[in-house]
Amino acid sequence: MSSSQFTIFCIILIVLFPLHEFQGVQVAKAAKGTCDQKTCPNLKAKDKTCFCCSSNKACYQTKKICTGWCA
Repeated sequence: MSSSQFTIFCIILIVLFPLHEFQGVQVAKAAKGTCDQKTCPNLKAKDKTCFCCSSNKACYQTKKICTGWCA
């Protein structure tokens, strides 16, 4: 491989790398779940209200905690 071919190869890699990273960020943003309020009968709190994450199906006592784990 000549030096000019190697240079062109490096330029192509440099140009394509940010495109790959940008697609990964879009997928990560799309994977975020939302926290939905539900009634959880096995919860020890009086009102039995919990917040369940749509992406990992886990439930938490507060929306703040759910948002932290679900995001």
